[in-house]
Amino acid sequence: MIEQVKASGATLALCQWGFDDEANHLLLAHNLPAVRWVGGPEIELIAIATDARIVPRFAELKPEKLGRAGKVREMTFGTAKLQKQQRCDDDDDSCVLQDRLLCIEDCPNNRAVTVFIRGGNKMMIEESKRCMHDALCVVRNLIKDNRIVYGGGAAEICCSIAVAEEADRVSANSPSFIFF
Repeated sequence: MIEQVKASGATLALCQWGFDDEANHLLLAHNLPAVRWVGGPEIELIAIATDARIVPRFAELKPEKLGRAGKVREMTFGTAKLQKQQRCDDDDDSCVLQDRLLCIEDCPNNRAVTVFIRGGNKMMIEESKRCMHDALCVVRNLIKDNRIVYGGGAAEICCSIAVAEEADRVSANSPSFIFF
């Protein structure tokens, strides 16, 4: 298995399903990092972004099926690391895990962006998600139709300025009316 992966020219292996610890150890020992248990939709998006082809078995791995990426890095976030022997219950809000995120950057066919939202509590996170959704809807609407009506009283101020300019042109003693 290791020789097949090395012969293909791969430098990173992503797997939707888990493989045993021995295979993971052997890959890492031969300078081939591997990520297991990548979700189905995520692995498809990674394949599209990197121009890779998903293969069901190592035997089918060929150089033309490999994807390309400029940089792959692991980011960690969270405020505390838990030791392996410690456990965290789902109901325990005081338990903080250090999560990990795999960033695959500089892909040839990348049209996706990840927005990572964090907050002090669930209410702040949900409000931030709603704000992000609203902002994305504004951008989508501007792409569909680039005409815009400014808010914050801008239309009223513009009308007020136009009326004031027209009123300056009309004499004060004239019994005329201003029509628009």
